[in-house]
Amino acid sequence: MASYNLPVRYRSEGGAIVVADILHAECGGCGATNYRNSSERIKWAQDHAEKCRALPRR
Repeated sequence: MASYNLPVRYRSEGGAIVVADILHAECGGCGATNYRNSSERIKWAQDHAEKCRALPRR
């Protein structure tokens, strides 16, 4: 398993930022969250960013 310096950020298809940190992952567009273990949060954040079309919340 690779080691990551958290937080990890991905830009979604709609332009929102999906952030995975030590405690959780959250989409800055649609507000979806994930509280699984670190490697699953990072995978979820990457997958979510590829699919989410939400615009960034202001």
